Amino acid sequence: MKWSYCLQLFIFIPIVVTSMCGLITKDFSFLPVTFMLLGCTFLLIGMRAWQRAKRSTISILSFGTAIFLFVIVGQSFFD
Repeated sequence: MKWSYCLQLFIFIPIVVTSMCGLITKDFSFLPVTFMLLGCTFLLIGMRAWQRAKRSTISILSFGTAIFLFVIVGQSFFD
């Protein structure tokens, strides 16, 4: 297994756990953490796609989604 797959699993598993805990307990106070981890996942996907084919649609969409999620997290901290 390559390190990038391990890194994606290391980020993806907490996303699933925090989302499920939020749905079970109806407490969404840690939702910004989930968005931050999701942003990191899209950032990793974009970086891997950028290495394979520069300026591909997947890499540009992944970077845009990551930036969008980081903006959501930033706004939730300042509200």
